[in-house]
Amino acid sequence: MYDIDSYRMVGSVILQGGDVYSHPDLVKRYPYLPLQMYWMAFSVWFSEHFQLSLVKVVKQAPIMADVGIAIILFRYFHRSNQTEIALHSGLLYALNPIAIFVSAYHGQFDAIPTLCILLAIYWLDRSPLIAGFWHGLGILDKSWPVLAIFSLVKSISGWRKKFYFLCATFTIPLTGVILYIILFLSNLVDVLTRALGYNHGVGVWGYTSIIRMIAVLNPNLSFLFLLFIENGRYLTLGILGLVWIIRARSEMPHEGILTILLAFFAGTHAFSIQYLMWLVPFAILSRDFRFLKFYTLGAFGYMLLTYSTLILEPHIYSLFTQQQADWIIILSSFPAWIVTIYWLKQRLFRIHKRLSETVKNSLSEQLSPIFNKLDQSRPTEHK
Repeated sequence: MYDIDSYRMVGSVILQGGDVYSHPDLVKRYPYLPLQMYWMAFSVWFSEHFQLSLVKVVKQAPIMADVGIAIILFRYFHRSNQTEIALHSGLLYALNPIAIFVSAYHGQFDAIPTLCILLAIYWLDRSPLIAGFWHGLGILDKSWPVLAIFSLVKSISGWRKKFYFLCATFTIPLTGVILYIILFLSNLVDVLTRALGYNHGVGVWGYTSIIRMIAVLNPNLSFLFLLFIENGRYLTLGILGLVWIIRARSEMPHEGILTILLAFFAGTHAFSIQYLMWLVPFAILSRDFRFLKFYTLGAFGYMLLTYSTLILEPHIYSLFTQQQADWIIILSSFPAWIVTIYWLKQRLFRIHKRLSETVKNSLSEQLSPIFNKLDQSRPTEHK
């Protein structure tokens, strides 16, 4: 209910003509660039005007975005006459429990920027300008699509087309920010500080959750956890940069985006449960089903426990102490996190395995005639 309350508060401030980024009650309620706030405002107005539940109204946008993702996955393969694969891909996303949990249950809107990235990929080879428009719209809605920008730019041939894409990508968010500043008398520093300074969710996922538990067991080591709260983002960026150099830069755009997202999941210092849906459409687009099965199972178990015992209503705190409850929730995330580590490892090193096999086969083909010739030149009794 925290998120629904945030939507209501942000929407009400917008309807009153107030500035979301300087409002004292909204300091941690809206850490994004100014786009999704308008849907929140419309949802508040519509629910009040027609006497409907805000929950029912505000969730319609991410649900429709999920529908759009299923359709774009279908269209991506259908345009190359892979009808059976297209139908399978669309249905596989539409019925995936992670996506359903995030949009229809939680009400988070990560499906919207995900759809924008997929539309950017869909248009990339036909119109870099339109692709840049969609990608920029995704960034304006929620900042994380910047993780996809290098993979998208790298796959565009020609500096002019790259320039068109980048211009559209950055013009859309900049225009959105300027319009907001003019309409609501805000300032650029407040907007960018809020969006770029978001650092929520440290210690709930991955290696920082282990450090957090160690700090609880030994308070003398709590400085380590505080160190990662302050500086963990630099390690995350370093991991992403390294993975880009090693692997992602040599992949197709959707493949590279999946690899970068896996690097984020495996090595991020901060996390929120709604992020779990990011991997699903790009794994389907890449036809990378081997680990997607295990990831879906692990993430579904983690989400089922967390949503049903903590996020909707904190029933778990009536059964356990706060520390015990936190540890149960954290430990339930480990299967999904461990899968992302092995998944990333598989994607990082499969190219080297293929390369070694190619080199081995090539050498075998080249050396085989030589050894055959040597073998034939030996005397019969020594063969």
